[in-house]
Amino acid sequence: MQMKPSLLIIGVAALAVSLLAAKLQGQDLVPSILPLLLVSLFGVGVAGIILWRNYVIPVKALASLENIIVDHLPSGVTLWAFDFVEMQRHTIIVSGFISAVKDFMVEMRKGELKKLETEFGTFIKEDGDFLTVTCITSGNTKAEEEWIRRRLQTFLRVAEIRHWNNLVNWVGDTSIFEESFFQIISSVINMNNTFKLQKQRISNIRRKKARLYAELKILDSEIDTIEAKFQNGKISEEEFEVRKTRIKNKYKRIREYYINTCLLLSRVTRKPVEKVEASREIEKIRRNFLKLKCEIDDLQLKKYEGTITPSDIKNKEKIQKKLTILIENLEKLM
Repeated sequence: MQMKPSLLIIGVAALAVSLLAAKLQGQDLVPSILPLLLVSLFGVGVAGIILWRNYVIPVKALASLENIIVDHLPSGVTLWAFDFVEMQRHTIIVSGFISAVKDFMVEMRKGELKKLETEFGTFIKEDGDFLTVTCITSGNTKAEEEWIRRRLQTFLRVAEIRHWNNLVNWVGDTSIFEESFFQIISSVINMNNTFKLQKQRISNIRRKKARLYAELKILDSEIDTIEAKFQNGKISEEEFEVRKTRIKNKYKRIREYYINTCLLLSRVTRKPVEKVEASREIEKIRRNFLKLKCEIDDLQLKKYEGTITPSDIKNKEKIQKKLTILIENLEKLM
């Protein structure tokens, strides 16, 4: 019978207490008990590995999930998608977000890639005979990625066996897969745990967003300060340019983190806005936000392909400035 990790740890702790008690009483039990101690320490090591593999890796993997998208392999049509951030199915398959990430999925198919890093997240893909399933995550270790891949492979195997005839003779009706695919993914991963982890993750991201925003304001203030010192002749032009460049580079890096954080939070369902005019303005900003983000990711694709130009890099900077303004306008309305 396999001993649980917690019991092994308790056993070693009890052994250590016994050794300490014996030492205090003047008894030297180390030579006789040393083999048992070594075996126990080995058991703790094994228990730690089991604990990490069975508990820590799944938790981290589940918390990283953002979207799962199931496509019909022969046609490339999306049959079903699930949003783990909002914990709901995409009833309208051609949603703004799905449309935005489809270009990356096409690139993966062309290049026969099983993984792609993008500003929308990390794309992990597995192919079956008739289905391809793509999971978008916030980034994973190798062990977490393998854990996710095993679940995707199980999903594909079950889905294709259950819907073999539908897939062989598919004529365009996606509704036949909706309930079934949700049941299959629910059998592959623990949806209750995923919901709790996602809720905690969103809470953490909101705190991160506030922290990043505060850091951006501090950097703005630092730039104003060194500009005032330069104008008052307290620092040289050379020192001014060096310090300004250093601060602006840091500002750009933090702003990119901030934009990505806002992109994720923009997908989280909020309380409805009472005023119709404000609600319309919010939706307009969100559409523009996604449009600009797609433009950035088009430039990112050029970077992967090695075709990006200095003009493209400058354009990316302009787009990020526009995104920052949109985010500030959205915050005023919410």
